Amino acid sequence: MKFAKKILILILMLLLYGCATESEEVVKRPSTPPVRLIFLENEQLFAYFEVENIQEYKKLVPSIFSMPEKPLCRVVVIDFYKMESGPPFLEVRIQILVKYKKPQSGKEILAWYYIEEPVTTEEALWGRFYGGFPKFLRKITFERYENKYVGTSYGRDGKTAALKLTLDIKKTGLTPDEKGFLDFISPMPALTIKDGKVLEWGTAGFGKYKVHEFEKALPRVYQVRFANCSIDYSKDPKNYLQRLRIGKCITAYWLKEKLRVQLGVPVGGSHK
Repeated sequence: MKFAKKILILILMLLLYGCATESEEVVKRPSTPPVRLIFLENEQLFAYFEVENIQEYKKLVPSIFSMPEKPLCRVVVIDFYKMESGPPFLEVRIQILVKYKKPQSGKEILAWYYIEEPVTTEEALWGRFYGGFPKFLRKITFERYENKYVGTSYGRDGKTAALKLTLDIKKTGLTPDEKGFLDFISPMPALTIKDGKVLEWGTAGFGKYKVHEFEKALPRVYQVRFANCSIDYSKDPKNYLQRLRIGKCITAYWLKEKLRVQLGVPVGGSHK
C-alpha cells in the first residue's frame, strides 16, 4: 500500500507541475562523476521569435505557470570554450515565455521556461539531475565568420540538423522597436522544475542592465553585436520549433562574456 501511495503521489506531481520536457529522450545518469562547472569566457547567440501555433504553445506550458499575453520563443546557442573547472562544452537552449506567480510573495513575473537543452558533454548532463534542465547529449557546432555566426544542433544521427541559427551582424543600430523589446525582456530570469519545485536562474547583466547597455556598463565583461537572424529546423513533428511553428525573428544578438561564473546556481540558492 505504501508503494502504491508513493506512485500515486508521483503521478499527481507530474500532472500538476508538468515534465521538464516532453521529449522522448531517455537520459541515463552520466558515467562521469559530478564536476563543478566554472566558466571564464563564452560566446552566445540569442534569437527571439514570434510563435504561430498557440494551441501547441499552451500544451508546453506546465500548469504551475500560465500563458503570457504574447507567446514568444527564445533560441540560444552557447560555446563555453574557456573553463576553470570542467571540460569545455556547447549547448542549445529552447525556451518559451511563461507567467509565474511566486508562492511566497504572490508576485507574478514573466520568465523563460526551458523545454529543451542539448549539450555536448556528459559532465554538462548533471544539470538535468540537479537543476531540472531538460538536457541530453547531441552534436552541436558554433561557426564564426566575418560578421556572421552560425549555431547548429544535430539530431540523433549527428548528421541531420535539428536547428540551424544564423546571425548576420548589423551595420546599423537597433530600431526603436528592437530596443523597446530588449528593454522588456532583459530582466527576465529563466525557470526549471525539479522535484515539483520551481527554480529561478539568473540572467546576463545580473538583471540590472538592458542588453544594449551591457558593453557600456561592463566593458571588461561583455561585448555585444546586434544582428539579423534566420533559422532552419527539422520538419520532424517531434521538433519543438516545428510544433510551435516559429514565426518572425523579432531581434537577435551575439554576446561575448568574460566572467568567472559557477554554473548551476539558482537565484538565492546554492550549488549542489
